[in-house]
Amino acid sequence: MAGRIERAEINSHTRSFTGCNTCRSRHVKCDEGRPTCSMCAYFGLTCAGYGKNIFFDSKNPDAKIRFRRPLLTEEERERMSQWLVSSAPPKSTFQLLSRIDDECENSVPSGEFQLSLGPFGVFKVQPDRAIQSATPDEPESLPIEELEDPGTGSPEQDDLPIMSSFPVDIGFSQLSPSFMQSLLEPPEQRPNSSSPDLLDYLMDQGHLDETSLVQPQRYSPTHLISDSYCHPHISPDFLAPSPDSSGSVPQDAVFLIKHYSSTVISLMTPVRHKKTPWHILFIPHAKDCLAALALGEDMSHASLCNFYGTLAISAFSLGGVSRSETWLEQGQMYLRKAQNHAKLMLLTAYDIPKPAKYKSILMAILTMVQVSTFSGNRDQAEGYFLEAEKFIRLKGLKRRKSRKVRLLHHCYVFERMFHESVFVCAANSYQRQNVRRVIESSGLAPASVDGLSFRLYKWKNLHQEMLRVRDREEGENDLHLERPGLFSATLYPEIFGIPEAWLLLLSCVIRLGTEKDAAEEQSNPNGLNLKDFINRAKALEDYINQLQRPNQATFTFSSQHSTIDEHILENMLEAMRLALAIYFYRRIYDINASILQEKVVGVRDCLLQCEYADSSVVHGSAGFIWPAFIAACEAEDPDVQESFATWFEISASRSGLSGFTRTLSSIRKIWQEKRGGGSSMTWLDLMRKALPVQEHGEWEGLVGSKDS
Repeated sequence: MAGRIERAEINSHTRSFTGCNTCRSRHVKCDEGRPTCSMCAYFGLTCAGYGKNIFFDSKNPDAKIRFRRPLLTEEERERMSQWLVSSAPPKSTFQLLSRIDDECENSVPSGEFQLSLGPFGVFKVQPDRAIQSATPDEPESLPIEELEDPGTGSPEQDDLPIMSSFPVDIGFSQLSPSFMQSLLEPPEQRPNSSSPDLLDYLMDQGHLDETSLVQPQRYSPTHLISDSYCHPHISPDFLAPSPDSSGSVPQDAVFLIKHYSSTVISLMTPVRHKKTPWHILFIPHAKDCLAALALGEDMSHASLCNFYGTLAISAFSLGGVSRSETWLEQGQMYLRKAQNHAKLMLLTAYDIPKPAKYKSILMAILTMVQVSTFSGNRDQAEGYFLEAEKFIRLKGLKRRKSRKVRLLHHCYVFERMFHESVFVCAANSYQRQNVRRVIESSGLAPASVDGLSFRLYKWKNLHQEMLRVRDREEGENDLHLERPGLFSATLYPEIFGIPEAWLLLLSCVIRLGTEKDAAEEQSNPNGLNLKDFINRAKALEDYINQLQRPNQATFTFSSQHSTIDEHILENMLEAMRLALAIYFYRRIYDINASILQEKVVGVRDCLLQCEYADSSVVHGSAGFIWPAFIAACEAEDPDVQESFATWFEISASRSGLSGFTRTLSSIRKIWQEKRGGGSSMTWLDLMRKALPVQEHGEWEGLVGSKDS
């Protein structure tokens, strides 16, 4: 009982939160026997016991946090039970049991009646009685010996339980890990049982008060949230976080994780089912980290990087929505912590034995990519993208990839394609050359089906290549989608609502643009000749113009999507198709933007259609940001430009993230260049002026990864 607390009403739960670690790893049903399950005994296996975790009831937003699995081992729970028994003198125990009987007899029969006596709601008196029975000159607690002796103290004092005068509302953030360690030590090494701090700790273990961790301190704000931009899940009361305590658990962590779950995820993907990588990987991992911090456990730098990076994203979002400098400062503090852990993580990421799980390290790097992208820091995003690429090629491609690993690989590639399409300033930077050199020297380069640089694959008939069926190895290890073809196990439609063929075409345009730049700079004498370049460009142009939105036979929307979701996804696909054509004509042919205005207006209309469908949706997924940026850069009509500017401003206000504002600032620079006589400039020159990138930037001092 001491090690496991559950709600009175147990809802149905999934198998993923039950069973011993052995049965869970074998994907078999466990009877959850204690101390070991009978299934392990039947098969002759060693039962690995039950892990520690905090379960958040997502079906009931008003539900308290509950512990699904035992928090302590069998030995630790036996020690706790023995300590509790020895700490309660028999005479006081009998008195308390008598009082329980009296209260039960005198109470009105009701389903809401609860006992409130003691630790874990069994022997605990109400605070007002404890205060009334104690005089001002008396100490806060009485020695156990005095409670046992009926000759000392008043009768009222004798009726008091030994824990009556101890405060019970102590959050985990005020507890040091030494308390848990002292509790779990053998009896001869544990502190005196009359220690008030240890009693407080034990009593607090019985009830994790969510409000002490969730609600920020409320005060009179200097800025109020605009009603038109306030997200429905954010109350204007939550305008600033509570000061971070001296403990290890951030007091606003629960609230920030909930905001991340309800609002920030919509920036990553337009789909709303619960099987996205963020629902099954990122959020559970952050909650596991919160549970581990609450229990005083040691965690890897990868887990801490992912945890604080998630809190940073959420705090930045809240700061932008509420216009609260305090939240922004909190986000900066979490970001610094995440960066420090990222630096330490990357120093040992390639060590043997591995310091952390592959998924944990990759999740941490991708979280830092998200932080950099949403804050508009393209230099840092470039560095973390390269770290992710190096880590995947060295540690992820030769292994047999589980579904969760493939989900993370898909997240990286999806974001990398959009980043690569506009990152035209440092294709041969020192960082990129160093990554290629490390991978080549490791001997693991053959595991990559694609090349280490974005060069064009030597295909001849694009239509035939796009219909070619790729096997599992090619489909999983063609990291940057170099080779056209069909791969039935792709996860892009499920995660982002976009078919893989569309990303393949984007990759082909990026690679053909790289070939064009190399030919102009004469840096690749073995590159494509003019005839081959024109033929490949013509093939890509025809395929993009004939691109059709997926029908039910090739791409079906999940039954979990509402009508509004399907409408939004359809408009996003249409915006992607038009933006892909705009990008091709400007990047490859560099035709005059005036010829593309019909496609520009088409992208604008898709954005407005989604706005009309559901104005509460944060239209910030990468599927919308990239088409909006590509089309807005080419807009020439002032009214159309104003429409794009309004969309970015509203998205910035709803999401609270500065990446939208910085993107709009880059677009305005392009508009200004064109009005100032730069209409004759090439697309590449415009991008270089609007999106300047430092050759080394701050990355070398930010991350100190060592070569493998």
